[in-house]
Amino acid sequence: MLEGNKIKIRPIEEDDIDIICQWLNDEEINYWSSGAWPLNTLYSKDQIMEKYLDGPSDVYRYAILNEKNLIIGTIGFKEVNVPGRSATLFIVIGDKSYWGKGYGTDAIITFVRFLFTQWNFHRISLDTWDENLRAIRAYEKVGFKIEGCQREARYVLGTYHDAVLMGLLRDEFLILHGK
Repeated sequence: MLEGNKIKIRPIEEDDIDIICQWLNDEEINYWSSGAWPLNTLYSKDQIMEKYLDGPSDVYRYAILNEKNLIIGTIGFKEVNVPGRSATLFIVIGDKSYWGKGYGTDAIITFVRFLFTQWNFHRISLDTWDENLRAIRAYEKVGFKIEGCQREARYVLGTYHDAVLMGLLRDEFLILHGK
């Protein structure tokens, strides 16, 4: 189990699936995490369980826990590039009562430290959409830099939005946050 200042990170367990289903069926959570409302609501509980517990071997998903060891979100990585020592990060704080209180930032710092020091990655990438300013600010606090955008790459509630591409190098992170 990884431990940050406010959070813990552990593998997702079967008992987590019910709450993850609730998050995937919440319009506001989907709006900010991916803009995929209502598409995510089309998954059955069995499909969500398969995706989160038995999903592709190249996608790694973990639970974010609060101080009382209750799940408040998920974090993970995908698109591992072994020669380039890089991967793509994703995170969702599904419990809205923890939004804007530093839990996401703590989870990202804790998890990225793990990816850089234990997985020996050189670079971590991520993307969000242009109106998700709260997420962009959190990523920038961790040290991610905006590297570009993909024009009109996200379709959110009937409108196209730019995808904001961000990246972080190991040395930059260690200067800001140490080992």
